[in-house]
Amino acid sequence: MKQKRKGSISVFLVILFACFLLVTAVLIAAARSASGHSVTDAALRLAGRSVLSEYDKRLFSDYGLLAFQGDEKQIEADITYYAGATLTPKKAPYLFLQNNGGHTVTPWPQMSSVTANLKGFSLLDLNIFQAQIEQASAAAWIEDLRTERRTRNSGDRKDDENRTLRNQSVLDSLPSAGYDSPFFPSIAGVADLPDGGNVALESGAQFLVSQYILAVFSDHQSGSRDRDKHFFHNEVEYVLAGKDSDEGNYSDVLWKLRGIRYALNAEAIAVDSEKMQTLNDISNAAGPYKGVAIAAMLATWAGAETHNDMMRLEGGGKVALLKTKDQWALNDPAEIFGSLGGAIASGVGELVGYEYGETAVAPADSGGWDYEGYLKFLLILLDRETKLVRVMDLIQINLKGTYNEDFLLRGYYTGFRYEWTADGDTYAYTERY
Repeated sequence: MKQKRKGSISVFLVILFACFLLVTAVLIAAARSASGHSVTDAALRLAGRSVLSEYDKRLFSDYGLLAFQGDEKQIEADITYYAGATLTPKKAPYLFLQNNGGHTVTPWPQMSSVTANLKGFSLLDLNIFQAQIEQASAAAWIEDLRTERRTRNSGDRKDDENRTLRNQSVLDSLPSAGYDSPFFPSIAGVADLPDGGNVALESGAQFLVSQYILAVFSDHQSGSRDRDKHFFHNEVEYVLAGKDSDEGNYSDVLWKLRGIRYALNAEAIAVDSEKMQTLNDISNAAGPYKGVAIAAMLATWAGAETHNDMMRLEGGGKVALLKTKDQWALNDPAEIFGSLGGAIASGVGELVGYEYGETAVAPADSGGWDYEGYLKFLLILLDRETKLVRVMDLIQINLKGTYNEDFLLRGYYTGFRYEWTADGDTYAYTERY
């Protein structure tokens, strides 16, 4: 009886031990599979980030933009290469089981296929490009550019800084080529702004874009930053005007500034009862043509004040957007008109570009915005799409001319998606800066 019991216990223990062995084998297999998936996942993630590490250093150092050049086939080849450094036994033998100096069947999945997708990551995408600019605007290096710009604004400009882009192939390859957008959607209501120092016409994001433009690029008065790396000298003016020459861009911006100043000056006279009373008194001699005389004198006075404003701005001075009495420079209309006939003649002449004196008159209060302040105001009025594509133009022109003659922004990306498939398993990732 005892022997039977001993035999039964032995059989039970053998069965129990066999179950333990089976469970242990299952656990080992599961652990091998899980560790294989874990190592594969880590290797593929590292491979994706390695592709992102191949960003264009010049594009980043000069403009603060993180993007890499490539295509889907190249990315797939890079992922295969980088992941293979971890998943190939010959390159990483410590990851695999050894058998008499050779490798056994590895527990890690073997790479079978990789597919990459760049759709939605092009640097030419306006949303992506703006996000890159916003990141650059928040970076520390932008402060150094702003400091440098204030130094350049002291004026070391040369008279021969007038360049024209004539290479048609370069012009045709620009991001803005064929782009059609109104320069100013509207300047109506400019005179209704609460004051010259509190303009709330753009979002915080667009404000960062404008700050970026003013820090990275030069304008007519600041002179050129890194002249050997920049084609145009009037770069901010290019963003505003889009002409193919420094002279054309500067001239276009001056006329827009002149138009804004004239509209504001004319309204300032029209709403000032003291100024209008002066015009009314002088126009009494016109008899039945009094209304014509007042209109002509108002045009003349606004034109003279505008001309004086432009001389002050071009000379490095400041002009308030909306002027107070002390910020008005030409207060004696008799000196401007000379006579009623002269007022009417010059008023008509103002409509066709009548010119005044060449010596600027300073008002009692010479505070306000300088030329850069007005450039910032014009950037606020410029629509987002035009602003961004012309920034793209400048970056491409500069890097094509001084870095890589084949440089095209359309070949640059800020991220990608990729999938790896093997043995029925699929790993999918999205990598971006």
